[in-house]
Amino acid sequence: METLSKLDYILKALKISGKETAAALHIDATTVSKWRNGQRKIPYKNGQARQLSVFLLQKEAELGVPVIFNILRALKVQVHPDHLEQQVKALSLWFAEENLDLRRDHNAQLPVFTPKNGYNTNISIFLDEDGIDEAIAYYFVYALRLPPGKTMYLIDYSGIHWTNGDEITEKQIRINACMKFFRAISNYGHKLVIVDCDTDVYRPYRAIFRWMELYLMDGVEVWSHPPLQDGSYHYTNFLLANELALQCISNPDFGGKPHGMLYTNKETVDFFANSVSGILKKSKRLIESVPTKNILPMIAIIKKSLKPNRPLYMLTPALTLQIIDADLLGEILRANGINEALIEECMLINKKIKRLQTATACSYVCNLDILESFVAVEYVTDSNLSEICGTKIILSKEYQRKFIDSIMQSAIYKNNQVIFTSFGYLSAIPDDLSILVQEDGFVAAWNVKKYQKRLYCLNLDVISGFYRYLDDLKTTIPKTCWNRTWRDKQLQRIREAL
Repeated sequence: METLSKLDYILKALKISGKETAAALHIDATTVSKWRNGQRKIPYKNGQARQLSVFLLQKEAELGVPVIFNILRALKVQVHPDHLEQQVKALSLWFAEENLDLRRDHNAQLPVFTPKNGYNTNISIFLDEDGIDEAIAYYFVYALRLPPGKTMYLIDYSGIHWTNGDEITEKQIRINACMKFFRAISNYGHKLVIVDCDTDVYRPYRAIFRWMELYLMDGVEVWSHPPLQDGSYHYTNFLLANELALQCISNPDFGGKPHGMLYTNKETVDFFANSVSGILKKSKRLIESVPTKNILPMIAIIKKSLKPNRPLYMLTPALTLQIIDADLLGEILRANGINEALIEECMLINKKIKRLQTATACSYVCNLDILESFVAVEYVTDSNLSEICGTKIILSKEYQRKFIDSIMQSAIYKNNQVIFTSFGYLSAIPDDLSILVQEDGFVAAWNVKKYQKRLYCLNLDVISGFYRYLDDLKTTIPKTCWNRTWRDKQLQRIREAL
């Protein structure tokens, strides 16, 4: 949704007309039109910016859509969601801000001659890792000065070392820093298109783990492109069309130290824009997603994508929809006051999952810590069911006992396809992450406690990496956990403690 101005973005997002705005402020519609088109600045001193802000915030409250609040939060303005005066002041300043020249002198050297077939320009040069961090921060701050609704492009061919440590640990300093900017960009209303030109064919699941939050944000698209060159040097390009371009390059043969160049002149920015357009034409969507609550479309995608007679792995902290009996599922939902139509849908989901289990050799790696937690509390919340039903679904002690009984009686458990182990013991598993993967078939991942989307991917490199991950993970699970007698004993122990 490309926009002409900050006001234009807000009016489009809240579906408010210029005439309605003008009537509310008792001004001529032409004035609002000029504000909206960027032909005239919204004045702050005469109070019009404040009047406009009050009107828009009231309309937002009526609609219940936090468009403006997300923008103010993205700008790190300390406003409380219930403090109208704070929001009015912050929004007024945002509307009335002068167009700032954000270019800074980075001691760039001016050309000493004028080319016959080109042009002179100033560029900002950033050196080494600290320079790249400075360049990225500058780029995102610049983006947050623009009207929302812009499209940002990130063409990644490993010109940046996103992490210098283990991707699954807290050593990902640059990733954490960039995620703050990505969150702000998403909240602000910009769109982000990522093109991965160097998919990690050895451990691509790590890229999914470290960027899971980014991939599942609103307004984010992730594409893949074959490697662009022979690897003599790598680059990562950031582009804001018609605004600026940042290119970060590194040469592995010379220590891999990065070098960043920031361009703001139209000719060079247009050059990068044309390059991005060409890359996108040859790219394929890498990550797809569906809303978490829309589980039936997700099951349809899984059924269509899975290959017959191939092993299927499922890493999951959630068991309700996958394993327990459909009648017990319906009983739990009725006890939580869910309407019959939604109960029937959930029971249908349960039956479809059971059919998938019988069609493939499915192995479940389940979190024993979840069942252990039953003992310490009176009620537990089923996050997966809660997200699907749109309300909190709780299991009382009675249903916790029935829950365990149903697991032990299930066909998949009796057929020795369920492994219980402590995810806390296996530090390689990200918290609350569920993964379903079949070699050369399909991979899906989700975390209903954090995100409102489930992602899936049909890229063979990514699928292979996830499959090897779960295959390797099985070798780290203690042999005791594979023993049926041991599993029965653990489940029975927990049931008796309830």
